[in-house]
Amino acid sequence: MIDIPFLRRGEKAGPEKGKEEPEEPPAKHKCRAALYKHIIERYREQIEAGESKTIPELRGLVNPNDKTVAAIADHMRGSFHPYVYEEKFLLAARKAFEFVRDDIELESLPVDFWLYPEDIVELGVADAVDKAMLLCSLLIALENESARVVVETDGTRRAFVTFDFKGSFHILDPVQDIFESGVKEDLIRKHVQGDNYKLVYEFNNKEYEEW
Repeated sequence: MIDIPFLRRGEKAGPEKGKEEPEEPPAKHKCRAALYKHIIERYREQIEAGESKTIPELRGLVNPNDKTVAAIADHMRGSFHPYVYEEKFLLAARKAFEFVRDDIELESLPVDFWLYPEDIVELGVADAVDKAMLLCSLLIALENESARVVVETDGTRRAFVTFDFKGSFHILDPVQDIFESGVKEDLIRKHVQGDNYKLVYEFNNKEYEEW
């Protein structure tokens, strides 16, 4: 069993019992953060070149079989007795959505850098696209293979997740706190910026499509 420190609301990873870590002065923490940012910005081009992804590699970032994703999905399924997909999936999807929305802090990275599920859960932070990929991975692990990440980009990126279930189309955006269902065309018209963005693409672990 993998230890996932953020599975239960309000639990945070910390030092072992009896081993309190001394609190670092805020000024020192700020200085170190500035130093790290300076190093990252100096090597931005090399970092981003190494993070460039082909379409198959991008699809691979949605990974329902990842050990961290599987452990979280198993924990969520375990809260239902039993977990029957047709009856419990939407409730489980809500749990996955709330986990990504509430337990993973939004953090815009200074460079293009992909975080994997283990990184996201360990650090408790992710940008909008990494949040969407984690949520999509969880939904597929909960047996809905229609889940996809949708990314809108014009230099900045917005990302959300869609899936079909029992004839309804769903849009989930853990950054904007959107969990809506309805007719696909209506929801796309409502939530996708369309012409304001240069590129809209969707993908999961098996497919990739540009709009």
